[in-house]
Amino acid sequence: MEKKSRREILLKELQELEDAKPEEVEDLGVQRAKDAVEKVEAVEKVESVARAKKPRTAAQLAVFERARETAKTNAEKRKAERDAKAEEERKAVEEKLVKKAISVKKKQIKQQAILDEISDDETDLVEIEKIVKRLPSKSKGKPVQLPAEQIKPSPYIFF
Repeated sequence: MEKKSRREILLKELQELEDAKPEEVEDLGVQRAKDAVEKVEAVEKVESVARAKKPRTAAQLAVFERARETAKTNAEKRKAERDAKAEEERKAVEEKLVKKAISVKKKQIKQQAILDEISDDETDLVEIEKIVKRLPSKSKGKPVQLPAEQIKPSPYIFF
């Protein structure tokens, strides 16, 4: 029965609200603007109430300046080290490049000598192949020396 009585009470209150004349309602936009202004003023008051920092002493300022100077000198040292390392790497790459250029130039000279030798004589292909075989191999190991002409074994073997 409590539910029914509670329900009846709520229905009566609703009926009374519907029967009552509505009062003049203020413009809600104005009310919201007033509330917003009050909130902003409250926030500003809270920010201004914030505690001021304690000023640094002369000794603290001196220590801070020395720390700044040491940090600056350390940064300069690190930069100088980076520059020196970059210069060394650049020189190493340049040396490798020069060595490679020299080796390429030597190969070109050898190939030109072979071409000159071939063009001067009208030689057979067999001789040209022999000349090419005499050249050092392209591998980076020790140069391979070709043995003198090998004598072909006889196809007939006698015991």
